[in-house]
Amino acid sequence: MLRTARAVARALSPAPCPRRRCHRPCPPPRDLAVPNPGWSERMRRHHREQLQRAREQGWARLPSYRRYCPQMLGLPGDSDSDGDGDRDTRLFPRAIEGDGDGFEFVTFLSVPKGRLRCLCQLGPFLEGHPGLAHGGAIATLIDTSLGTLALAVAGRVVTANLSIDYLAPVPLRSVLLLEAFLQRRQGRKLFLGCDLWDAEGTTLHAKATGLFIQQDPPKEAARGGDSGR
Repeated sequence: MLRTARAVARALSPAPCPRRRCHRPCPPPRDLAVPNPGWSERMRRHHREQLQRAREQGWARLPSYRRYCPQMLGLPGDSDSDGDGDRDTRLFPRAIEGDGDGFEFVTFLSVPKGRLRCLCQLGPFLEGHPGLAHGGAIATLIDTSLGTLALAVAGRVVTANLSIDYLAPVPLRSVLLLEAFLQRRQGRKLFLGCDLWDAEGTTLHAKATGLFIQQDPPKEAARGGDSGR
């Protein structure tokens, strides 16, 4: 269990700047999964509660970035890097850069239990019907959370199927709590589920199930060779 926790911590640790030819040191990546001016007081209050809960239960709070090598994902490396291709990437979509305008989130993970919690605030740029969050934004929240759990449990995975039941509309600027869990594994198949509640746990907004497929490592990585072979 300790070995698994260390491996997850290493995988989620910030990576060094990939552009090693810079003449000046580059700042570390910004952790977006921490309070910022866009967080409402409700979001901050539930964040404190979930953080305390995670500490008591031995769960890990995930930063918004993790380290990966493009070659391990079957992607070509970047000629701008010096061989190892490390990159900083986000665990959660952030196409909308303004604090509070899109997804504001914090994620907690327990690999031994196969469970994940995501506290999320939905900003005004995620609007569908007037005053309500777009269904695609809810799907993004669910797919990203389930994918993060599958990645932590099984490594390199892809989404094969995602089924969502929308039960209640989500007002913009809502604070939601997603509870994700691993249902079972069948060979390389991972079956996961989640419930999406309001942060107080009084309204169930959506339920979902997902099928993720564990991917084989690239042949070059498996035999210890390089991509030039």
